[in-house]
Amino acid sequence: MTAALAWLGVVVLHATWLGVAAAAVAAIALRLFGVDRPRRRHDVALAALLIVPPAAIAATLAPPLFAATSDGEVEALPAPSVAAQAVIVAAGEARLSLAPATPWIGLAWLLGAAWGALGLAVASGRLARLRGAARPFAVDDAERLLARARRHLDFHRSVAVASSSAVGVPTLIGWWRPLVVLPSALLDRVPDEELECLLIHELAHVQRADVAWNWLQVLVEVTLFFHPAARWLARQVRHERECCCDAWVPPRQADLVAYVRALTRLAAADRAAASPALSASGGTLVNRIERLVDPTAARPTCSLGFCLTLVLGAVAGGATLWLCDVEDCPAPLEVEATAEPQLAAATPAEENPRARAPLKYIDHEGNEVSPNGPDGKPRMFGFFTDEHGQDFAVLLGSDWAPPPARREAPIPFLDGVGDYDGAGTDGC
Repeated sequence: MTAALAWLGVVVLHATWLGVAAAAVAAIALRLFGVDRPRRRHDVALAALLIVPPAAIAATLAPPLFAATSDGEVEALPAPSVAAQAVIVAAGEARLSLAPATPWIGLAWLLGAAWGALGLAVASGRLARLRGAARPFAVDDAERLLARARRHLDFHRSVAVASSSAVGVPTLIGWWRPLVVLPSALLDRVPDEELECLLIHELAHVQRADVAWNWLQVLVEVTLFFHPAARWLARQVRHERECCCDAWVPPRQADLVAYVRALTRLAAADRAAASPALSASGGTLVNRIERLVDPTAARPTCSLGFCLTLVLGAVAGGATLWLCDVEDCPAPLEVEATAEPQLAAATPAEENPRARAPLKYIDHEGNEVSPNGPDGKPRMFGFFTDEHGQDFAVLLGSDWAPPPARREAPIPFLDGVGDYDGAGTDGC
């Protein structure tokens, strides 16, 4: 259980800096695209948000590419990197370790994600109750309301229309069986042309499969509940999604005026809809109205300072995890040289039966050394094999001495008698 929590903690640490990096890429892209291309802005922001969890898992599972040596230099690690790192650890190198904190980080994430999942379940139940309590329109009335919107979007999919006093704005529920819920009060005080524009907006959500993408986005938000950059990306996605659907409204001046009036009415309405649903009042209404009134006007987007801050934050987070140990370091290797490897090391290197191609001669700092000394005589080595099957020969110090020969324990009543020849005994 502790190992699983530690693994989750490492994933959370990687998701932290990768989320900042994804937000930095999205912010730079949003700055370059401008506000007149909402579809590209939406796709970039959504991709940046969705890629963070799988990228964090991949970064956790990937082996390290580099390691810091004892003298502070950085060197690339070969495939069997665990042994080289273990030798460096055995040499006494001290690195900052986050391993003791990773189980607690994993536990905190697990509790937070469970709370977010509970909130999502409550919101889903609220949507189910709203769908069941809504009063469906008659087929003729629903088709009359949707007729112009269908013609404008060339929309042929079946969509149900209902009314409810529990919502304050038009709300789209479901993707496989979409239902447009209209506020009961809105039907009495909104002209038909404004209602038609709002229905075009909702059918555009259905056409783009926004409900399905919104569900996926909500699930990612639950996993990244702790991340402010992820929340910023989620806000950008929701805003650009609404701007994409606003662009489907007919470009005629009368229709735009009617749609702007409808959005202005919705600005003061109750928008307490559950998060998995979509409504026409999502995003930033003021900014959306400004885009509709004058699409060519220059508006501030992500500032250069904001982009630079995100880039520096991503670099700092990635460098911190690279310099620190996030997993428990292997125990220092204890090289024990017995008589057999001692005799093997005493033979010339080319005659050593263990000196096959994978064998590496190293000192206690992990540096490769020659099997023979400066005087041409073979050095003393201790041999071991790591978990990847890589053979190593570690140079023994000058003060090394072979262990004393082991002798059998003496028979108690003969201990100290002298040479025993079997005479003078009674056979006991």
